Amino acid sequence: MENATARMDGCEGPDGRHIRRAVLKGDQRLNAKPPPPSTKFLTVPRRPRDHRRVLDGVFWIARTGVQWRDLPEFFGKWSSVYRQFRRWALSGLWDLLLEVLNDTEGVGETVQMIDSTVIRAHHCAAGARGTPRQGLGRSRGGFSTKIHLRTNGAGLPVAVDIAPGQASDYTGALPLLGADGPEPKVLLADRGYDSDHIREEMEARGVTSMIPTRRSRKVQIPVDDYVYALRNRIERCFDKLKNSRRLATRYDKTAESYLGFVLIAAVRLWTHATRFRSWWACACFCRRAGPATPTA
Repeated sequence: MENATARMDGCEGPDGRHIRRAVLKGDQRLNAKPPPPSTKFLTVPRRPRDHRRVLDGVFWIARTGVQWRDLPEFFGKWSSVYRQFRRWALSGLWDLLLEVLNDTEGVGETVQMIDSTVIRAHHCAAGARGTPRQGLGRSRGGFSTKIHLRTNGAGLPVAVDIAPGQASDYTGALPLLGADGPEPKVLLADRGYDSDHIREEMEARGVTSMIPTRRSRKVQIPVDDYVYALRNRIERCFDKLKNSRRLATRYDKTAESYLGFVLIAAVRLWTHATRFRSWWACACFCRRAGPATPTA
């Protein structure tokens, strides 16, 4: 791996700089020695190869937003990296990594917040069977996808889901709050989530809702302005996630692939924020990943 890093550092021109910027840095890697990877998630057993190179290739695609065929040869054959990315996405690996990262104690789990954003879909994203099932629809912005996000008090992702662009915030709130992750004590949301059903559900779970009421409500429910001001952190989280160009514009036809890139960007935010190196995260990754596809 030292030789590979030296080759990457020796790249001349803009391509070398782009590669170094997109891959994981040394202090962001899960450096513990992993257990032998399992092959139970693959239909055909393959010889284990270097997951780090494949993972860096996936991160490079997520950061730059280029087509898979334009993946630099440094990362190996593009089709091999793509197939391994699809295996990881379909096996739920990225969800598992995000769940493990959220098990970190003392990282703003008491106060949580939810919000959504609409992502414009490229025409290349059309064509898959069952457009609504793929999280694609038409909103005021045109052909689009909506990302539902739940973060902790530090503005780090807890759970992510996608829906068609025209879907209401109501429909995505409760599934998002029912996802795996630390249970909040206080929930912050904007007026788009002002619903009796959501308030009653949160009250039944012992969660205090800080949601401004709509002007049409006869009875206005006050909120603590000091606590509600923390909600800007989820807006900043969206801003950071959209630095990944593969997320800022949707190019993927299937919901699994696009959600995989959203989760990859979420995991990278955690690595930047906490420099997470716990050995059990590495163990979970390698056991779920299985052998990587042979690379050129």
